[in-house]
Amino acid sequence: MKTKLIMLSTTVAVTVSVAAFAFTPAQFIGIDKNADNQISREEAIDYRARLFSGLDANGNGTVEFEEYVEAKKLRSNTANPGAAVAVPDEYKEADTNSDTILTKDEFNAQGQARFKALDKDGDGYVSQKEFVAPGL
Repeated sequence: MKTKLIMLSTTVAVTVSVAAFAFTPAQFIGIDKNADNQISREEAIDYRARLFSGLDANGNGTVEFEEYVEAKKLRSNTANPGAAVAVPDEYKEADTNSDTILTKDEFNAQGQARFKALDKDGDGYVSQKEFVAPGL
């Protein structure tokens, strides 16, 4: 019984880690607006603009960390409101001046860097094959 449990735990851990870097078709389809099976730089920019707007709950043109926490549901439903949440790497990556407030420029720069990293063949498009987590 103990051996089966260990094997199951290992299988789940491997499955989760593989899935983290796998193609995510739902996200890809949501970005590839013209359905040509590749994401252009313009489609990526449009996606990042929509994403930023969704994160900017108060509409002031910036994304404060608490807005990000709420939008991404990073705090457990059972946690006290305002309970501390560790700043995720994704947020740290975008917040280049470490002030816990994302500007559009910071957010867009992160998107451009991700696009460039995903576009392995340098053709100006991200194909389904190139599109892996964390995506754009």
